[in-house]
Amino acid sequence: MRLLKPKTYKHVTSVVGMVAAVLCSSLESTAQPRGFVSVNGGFQASSSDFTENLTFPSNGEDASATTTHAVDGGVMFDVSGGAFVWEHLAIGVGLSRYDRDSDAAVSASLPNPFFFNQDRVVDGVQSAGRTETVAHVQLQWFIPVTEHLEVGVFAGPSLFSVDQDFVRGVDFTDVFPFDTATFVSAPTERQSASAVGFHLGADVTLFLTPNVGVGGLVRFSRATVDFTTVDGGTQSLDAGGVQAGGGLRLRF
Repeated sequence: MRLLKPKTYKHVTSVVGMVAAVLCSSLESTAQPRGFVSVNGGFQASSSDFTENLTFPSNGEDASATTTHAVDGGVMFDVSGGAFVWEHLAIGVGLSRYDRDSDAAVSASLPNPFFFNQDRVVDGVQSAGRTETVAHVQLQWFIPVTEHLEVGVFAGPSLFSVDQDFVRGVDFTDVFPFDTATFVSAPTERQSASAVGFHLGADVTLFLTPNVGVGGLVRFSRATVDFTTVDGGTQSLDAGGVQAGGGLRLRF
C-alpha cells in the first residue's frame, strides 16, 4: 500500500476539514427551527359602543339614567410563542391586552323634591374604563416568500376576560326652588366577565439574521361577553376588534 507523503497528508486533512466546516455551517443555517416567539406593541380599533339604562331612588321617587358608552380604540400589547409540529405548521399561544378609559354620555331624569312627576333633566360626561385580556390558542402556517421574508396566517379560539365600568347612579346639586339640577358626576362600578370567542390574522416577518427579525401583525378577534345588571338582568357586550402592531420576532 502506498502511503501519502506527510505534506500531502496535511493538505488533504485541511481540505477535508474545510469541507466539513462548510457542510456543518450549511446544515445549521437550513435547520428547521423548533419554535418561535413574537412580541408586539400596537393599537386596537374598537366599535363596540353600548347603552345602559338605570333606575335609582331619589326624593321618594325613581330617577332614571341612560348612559351611552363610547368604547374607543387604544394601545394594545401582545406576546405569543409556539412550536413547529410539521415543516411550516406551528401550534402556539398568545396573550394580548387592551386598556382604555373612554367618555360615557349620561342623561338623567331626576324627581323634584316638592312635586311629583316633575322631573329635572341633567346631562353630563363620565369617564368609564375597559380592560380586555385575551388568551389566544392559534394554529399558524408560515409561508416563505423570499430568503428573508415570511408571511404567517393563523386562527383559533380565544378566551376573553373583560373588565368594564358601569354607571350606578348620578350625583347632582340643586337649590331652591329646585326647578333645575346640575350634573356633578356618575359613580361607576367595575364588573368582570369572561367568554370564549375566536381570532384570525396574519403576520409578516423580515429576518435580519436566521433567528432574529422584525415584523407586523394584523388580528381580528371577537366575543360576546355577558354582564349582570343592577336589577339582575343581563347586558351583552361585544369585545375584541381589529388589532395592528409590530415588534420583534425570534426563532430557536
